[in-house]
Amino acid sequence: MEETNQPTALFARTPLTDDGLPAQHGKPTIFRRLAPWLLVIPSALLGLLLFEVSCWLFVPSIGMNVPGRDRRVVFFDGPKEIFENHDDIFTYLPHERFRNLTAFFSRDDFVVEYDYRFKTNDIGLVQDTNIAPGRDSLLLLGDSFTEGQGGEPWFPLLSPAIDKLGYQAINGGVMGTGFRQWLKLDRYLAAKNVNVRKLLVLFISDDYHRRVWRIPPPVFQCLSTPGLCRVEDSYLYRLPPKEELSSWIARVRTARGPLRPHLKLSPAALFPASFSIYTFLKTLVAFGEAEQESHAAIAELIGIYGPKNVAFIHLPQKDELDLGPNRLGSSARRAIADAGGKLFDGFKLCQLTKADYYTNDDHPNKSGYSKIAACAANVINDFVAEAH
Repeated sequence: MEETNQPTALFARTPLTDDGLPAQHGKPTIFRRLAPWLLVIPSALLGLLLFEVSCWLFVPSIGMNVPGRDRRVVFFDGPKEIFENHDDIFTYLPHERFRNLTAFFSRDDFVVEYDYRFKTNDIGLVQDTNIAPGRDSLLLLGDSFTEGQGGEPWFPLLSPAIDKLGYQAINGGVMGTGFRQWLKLDRYLAAKNVNVRKLLVLFISDDYHRRVWRIPPPVFQCLSTPGLCRVEDSYLYRLPPKEELSSWIARVRTARGPLRPHLKLSPAALFPASFSIYTFLKTLVAFGEAEQESHAAIAELIGIYGPKNVAFIHLPQKDELDLGPNRLGSSARRAIADAGGKLFDGFKLCQLTKADYYTNDDHPNKSGYSKIAACAANVINDFVAEAH
């Protein structure tokens, strides 16, 4: 009787894998398909918990809402929603008068930093006079420093000097904006037949990493319908009656305080350190993209009007007065030089000191804005005369 090699016969009848091992019979079960995830998810959660505990023990500041600029509470008073969006940019409502009251809170109290009024023209810019279409104009572009946030707008101090040069003066300063948004505002004005011949861009270092933005719905809600306002979702609020100001600031203080996981179930509350690092990295990427956009916007503005018709003034932020331009400011200066633009150093020309800024707020006060107006007038005389 012929002998049979049993192991050989067995494997001859069993399908083999590419590695030469017996293949498993039947389709994978649900458990086999889910098994890797059943291991990965608990491992990831355990890693997050260990990271959170380590941060809580050794670096407790990570994940906490540290006050800083978050102590600032900005209130507006005026008709309707204060602002209006135009595609992806915004202006104030036209032909209106507004009031800005800004306070800073401490642990148990608050102080009103400034309280002033201003009006807007037919395009919603912070300016007393309307804009005549087709007239040769000199446009200022900039952020809240150019708008005049924190004091009575300083543009009326400058506009007579522009009028004497034969140009219509336009204040294109809009709070919280940067280079790319200024380019879009310039194109928005051009579409309205505003004939800009000369352009003066006043900027601070932070402007270089600001992206284009518009007023979001939660902010409109807080400005138009205070009773429905979710204070944690907005950074601008409708000015309440005087007797309610303290309670409103208390609500904002609470909303911006450290998160309490047992009160609010969210990624930020459950994993504050991890969420903070994720937010930081996400913001870092956004800032990098904004810097590229700013670099391109500077070149485009110079390309539109020509190097002889555009000038830039770099104004110092309060925290730059001692050490000079920070990394962002230096990058903005290089971008202007790369595009062949004309840069005026406001750090030296405007002679601003710490006494020219508010104590808590980073904006210039009345004396600071007066210096900026005089500085801008000198720059305009220089670069307009040179262009001729």
